Amino acid sequence: MSFVHLHTHTEHSLLDGLTRIPDLVKKAQDTGMPAVAVTDHGNMFGMMKLFDACEKTADKDGNWGVKPILGSEVYVAPRTRFDRKLEAKNLSGEEGIEDCVDPSGSRDAGYHLVLLAKNPTGFKNLSKLVSAGFTEGFYYKPRIDKELLKEHSEGLIALTACLGGEVQARILQNRLDQAEKVAREFREIFGDDFYLEIQDQGIQKEKDIIPYQIELSKKTGIPLVATNDSHYLNHEDADLHDTLLCIGTKALKRAERRMRFGTDQFFVKPPEEMAKVFPDNPEFLARTLEIAAKVDLFPITRKPATPTFPVPSGHTLESYFVEVSKEWFEKRMAECRPLWQSGQLKHAEEKYRERLEFELQTILNMGFPGYFLLVWDFIAKAREMGVPVGPGRGSAAGSIVAWALKITDIDPMQYDLLFERFLNPERVSMPDVDIDFCRDGRQRVIDYVTDKYGSARVSNIITINQLKTKAVIKDVARVFEKDFAWANELTKLVPQVPGQPMSVGQALRESDKLKERYDTDAEVKNVLDIATKLEGLARNTGVHAAGVIIAPDDLTQFAPLAKDSRSGTVMVQYTMTEAERAGLLKMDFLGLETLTQIEKIQGYIAERHGAPVDMLKIRTFDDKKTFQLFANAETDGIFQFESGGMKQLLRQLGPDRFDDLIALNALFRPGPLGAGMGTTYVERRHGRQPVTYAFPVLEPILAPTYGVILYQEQVMQIASAIAGYSLGEADMLRRAMGKKDKAKMAKEKDKFIAQGKARGFPEKPVAELFDLIEYFAGYGFNKSHSAAYAMVAYETAYLKANHRVEFMAGLLSTKSERTDDVVKYIQDCRDQGISVLGPDINESGLDFTITGDRQIRFGLRAVKGLGEAALTAILEARKTEGRFQDLFHALKSTDLTKANRKVWECLIKAGSFDSLEPHRAALLQGLPDALSAAATGDAAGEGMMSLFDDAEMASLSAEWRLPEDVEPMDRRARLAAEKETLGLYVSGHPLDDFTDALKVHTLGSIARLQEQVADNLLRDRDEVVLGAMVSAVQFKTNKQGQPWAILQAEDPSGKLEVLLMAQLTKRGDWKNKHTPFSDYRDLALTDKLLRITGELRVETIAAGDEEEEDRTVLKLFATRLEDLEHFQGKGFTGAVIRLPVGECPPALMKALEAHKGDLPIYFEYRSKEGLTARVKAGGDLGLKHDPDLAEKLAKSCGCGLSWMY
Repeated sequence: MSFVHLHTHTEHSLLDGLTRIPDLVKKAQDTGMPAVAVTDHGNMFGMMKLFDACEKTADKDGNWGVKPILGSEVYVAPRTRFDRKLEAKNLSGEEGIEDCVDPSGSRDAGYHLVLLAKNPTGFKNLSKLVSAGFTEGFYYKPRIDKELLKEHSEGLIALTACLGGEVQARILQNRLDQAEKVAREFREIFGDDFYLEIQDQGIQKEKDIIPYQIELSKKTGIPLVATNDSHYLNHEDADLHDTLLCIGTKALKRAERRMRFGTDQFFVKPPEEMAKVFPDNPEFLARTLEIAAKVDLFPITRKPATPTFPVPSGHTLESYFVEVSKEWFEKRMAECRPLWQSGQLKHAEEKYRERLEFELQTILNMGFPGYFLLVWDFIAKAREMGVPVGPGRGSAAGSIVAWALKITDIDPMQYDLLFERFLNPERVSMPDVDIDFCRDGRQRVIDYVTDKYGSARVSNIITINQLKTKAVIKDVARVFEKDFAWANELTKLVPQVPGQPMSVGQALRESDKLKERYDTDAEVKNVLDIATKLEGLARNTGVHAAGVIIAPDDLTQFAPLAKDSRSGTVMVQYTMTEAERAGLLKMDFLGLETLTQIEKIQGYIAERHGAPVDMLKIRTFDDKKTFQLFANAETDGIFQFESGGMKQLLRQLGPDRFDDLIALNALFRPGPLGAGMGTTYVERRHGRQPVTYAFPVLEPILAPTYGVILYQEQVMQIASAIAGYSLGEADMLRRAMGKKDKAKMAKEKDKFIAQGKARGFPEKPVAELFDLIEYFAGYGFNKSHSAAYAMVAYETAYLKANHRVEFMAGLLSTKSERTDDVVKYIQDCRDQGISVLGPDINESGLDFTITGDRQIRFGLRAVKGLGEAALTAILEARKTEGRFQDLFHALKSTDLTKANRKVWECLIKAGSFDSLEPHRAALLQGLPDALSAAATGDAAGEGMMSLFDDAEMASLSAEWRLPEDVEPMDRRARLAAEKETLGLYVSGHPLDDFTDALKVHTLGSIARLQEQVADNLLRDRDEVVLGAMVSAVQFKTNKQGQPWAILQAEDPSGKLEVLLMAQLTKRGDWKNKHTPFSDYRDLALTDKLLRITGELRVETIAAGDEEEEDRTVLKLFATRLEDLEHFQGKGFTGAVIRLPVGECPPALMKALEAHKGDLPIYFEYRSKEGLTARVKAGGDLGLKHDPDLAEKLAKSCGCGLSWMY
């Protein structure tokens, strides 16, 4: 007898289900089950995946081996979905409405009910129900109610679910009449599509109620159906599933009181095993086939549909699109004519017009005029509302229609950008226009779209976050009570490949040290074996950072909805690609902070110079100061160009034209850099390598990149020039190369060679060229995207080069909520000779204010403890009264109901009154009396029975005096007060007193350390010495009960996490265990100034997408802490030079000769096996201290250098 599983939980029952959907479908097919259902808890996250997996079981005649049954185990509220009262469990038969209990004993806010879609109508109703559970009934769980079930029951099959179902709950309470009443109520709703679900996973309560369920079925005529409440695939997965539950509930494996399933029978049992569970009732099993037969095979994908765009009377969608495009194109031509006259544009106007006609016809033929009008409309509205819009993103920048309509802002003709890379007439697919908006204005644009098309048709998109390799290793280690240090040490052995996430299996193959730990340590093996099986499973959900859905009808006609529990954002339950396949139009509305930054800078420029910079006029891209800034790598705050690695590339290249910036955007990615393309480009750019072309016809295509195949568009152009491909065909070739389909590539290569030969090109070099472009196609970048982002970078850099103070003020205002960034950019200001002053009650606005040619002042918004109401009241008072004369004048002028004592204390501590009275301690002590006097004045000023005449009112100020004989704050106290109220030091830093000691006894600042890591001068596990202040300490205890601590270390340039471990093994000294915490516990104090020696740990966190950079996180594992006071006036005692493995570079001795001095030198040798030896240099060889020598040696001969004291 066969059987169909109708109650199945997958990984989308988050951290409760273990089964992956493709594995589920394969097992169903392998065991002869004709269909399978997915019924995850309260959601439909896995529907598209189930449909796809089942579709792959189809034979050549189109018959599906396994039919998908799309469902959900929903939660039905005890009363209504709007009731938020959660009552305690009550299974003892007492009166009242109770919550249900699932097999694990967890508490729910509703009863379980399994719903299965019979047909498209049922699927839409299921989507509506599940959506309402999130958007209307969410309370602990997404809940619906019987009212909704009655409205949307058509096309649905209902099963009473597990012990958590309402019928079963009533039986367990021995309220059999209530159980019957509920069953009849459900049959009233679902008719013959309602079934009593019977289960036996070995739980006693299940066994107890089976006789009552059978009796209830006989009495009511409602059929029984057997299911297995499967949460994992195979019997042997029970323990793994239990570990997953521990991760989800943050429990320990050995804990007695925790969520667990009572047996090991919650798996996808083959039909023969299900027959053993119900040997006397085969009809219960057969009924699953009956139910499966009721379910139609229906598609849930459809062609994409664009919302109807309203057009003026007398127009069709097509005619209006053409009219608007041509009208706006003429505006662009008017902008271009001065550029033609000055010879700055490479193509004639006729070419622009030809391109326009080609694109218009293509868009009309492909049926996308409505799409372009929709995007044109909301971008035009954004500009009308004053929301800055980016110049373009992605391949859309290659469209002249998009440029004409001001959807993009970069001329595709001038930069040889290809329309076919955006819309390929030979491969019809929806356009994909991603738009950057000012971060602060993005939501206003989304609100406009929502208002125009209706809230029921606009939503965000879900993301399903996974258990990633390092995180899952740490999760499993925690479950098995391994401490943080143990787990962290293990994850450090997972190799870091930027942009390429690595699985546990890959890590074991590529890391000898990790493999050694795996082979020799049973605990490591256990953790990694479990992590291997869990990695990649769904962990939780989030909201896609940019994706917005705009539907032509109610969204639930296309997909179920969910609501993010943190933000309340409504989102479709399909991922981005799934939503598109469901027929939904997806657009990326990105909030680009750089546009916000530019807007603020332009505001400062307009304020100081009468008008902002005209960005259209600077797009000649010929400003020498701007390119000098790039060449000098002075790119802090410059979009896409401020990382350490990019700065290094800038210095090497010395860009002096816009094409260089486009190329740098494409080059500075893991693939091209790893392939050595950056070095090749630089060397050819400077004439140190010859630039060659396989054929002369390729020179116009590759000359802008010195013969390097850098862009995807170049791959397309080469295929067109050599093999005669149309650009549409060439785009399909490029896509195929990116997918690395060997069979398809072999065919394409034959075609490429044959067509190349037919066009007169020799076979061998054509074959070699194909191999070359196939190799580079894997690294090629979208030039349209690179050019658009290069424009943003150039504009930002122009503002910095020509309006430095305004630029820094705008940058600081944009980053004001991120203290670490503010600290970094204040240091950048000081390096440029720009003073950054604390807030001032008379000079500061809300944000940073420019108060002089080279002077910026903090805004009052930066002061902690000041709400918007208080800020508004103070600024309004200053506007009315003019400059405040003293504290009392400020108090009596301000509405004190909105600015209380705490507000004024914070302002005083932040130094806001220093220009009026620098004695902060006296102001703080006198504040209560001043407030009382000001409040008295306010009361008198109300005009109600005033007891004071004007003279008496005028004397109130004179009655308040600054207290005398108050001890002034010392420098440390003033700085501490600034840190408390501003989050950082402004007028100085506690380390300022130790400037000389830091130069001699440390290796530089935290920012310098970060730069050296970016430049590969420091690597993971190198020893470093820093001077820093401890700004915070967290004391912790590991699983062995040993104490350890995390120190937040900071200096004027930044912050760094320092770990003071209970035990630590140093590199090259594996035998000895160091005990940093017990050795230096007394120095691990907040505000302590320390010299910290430790091993640097460098971790690369992979970027979310190709456009982002990987993020490098640095930590320091301390091996020694020393009070910085001890180093005042003391010098170095020697130097350790670490030689490269197996060699002593000739350049080393030359460098040492140039820095000859009295400090003894010790050479450290390291063998290939990792063993080290240190030898003192003989003779009169000595060294003088030079803080830059470490970098010089690293660059000239690959040696490391540490100074001894």
